[in-house]
Amino acid sequence: MSREQQYQGRNPQRLKANKKRQRQLDWEDTRRPAWVAWLSGICLIAMGFGVIAMSASDLTAKPPNINGDQLGAFDGTPAQYRAHAREQLDRMSGDEPRWALVSPEPTHLWDARQVIELLQGIDARVSTLYFGATAQAVLPEPAVGRTRADVINQAVKRMARGAQSEPEQLRIDGVLVHAVPEQLRVLAQRAYAVEPADPGAVYGRIGIRPIGVR
Repeated sequence: MSREQQYQGRNPQRLKANKKRQRQLDWEDTRRPAWVAWLSGICLIAMGFGVIAMSASDLTAKPPNINGDQLGAFDGTPAQYRAHAREQLDRMSGDEPRWALVSPEPTHLWDARQVIELLQGIDARVSTLYFGATAQAVLPEPAVGRTRADVINQAVKRMARGAQSEPEQLRIDGVLVHAVPEQLRVLAQRAYAVEPADPGAVYGRIGIRPIGVR
């Protein structure tokens, strides 16, 4: 038998696949170029600086006052603010409901019980209680089987827990309500000042400054 015939009778030799090397080659084929990673890093850094800049902007750091509506003692003395609120109250026309800030005497701020007495018999939307310049409690409407007093007491207790204080020690220097002019005039007989906003003022877009904040 010739040498050529001997080679033809043999099975071809096969090399064992190197799976580790194959995975390495596959990874190198799909790996992004280095400049893509650098570009992604630069974009992330730019986005971080953008977030920091926006957080310091007045558009995000302060409540928006898009409509230009303001309620509260922004200028002058409490007596001057009271006169201004009375003037705005007297100028009300129509019977459309509107937002209004109800304020106590600056030297005799309210507790929860006094706010409940203030609102007794007033069928109005009571939205927010103010505790100075930085703290406030947004009030939901009473659920079935509960009263406005229950909602107010619960909100004050929650604020007291956050302040590590007793509910009786918290003082309320403003109440935001949504009511018709007739109801606001009744409240004006019980409170130090009631300042109504324009009927078109939108909740959340009104600048508020409680009377106790100087």
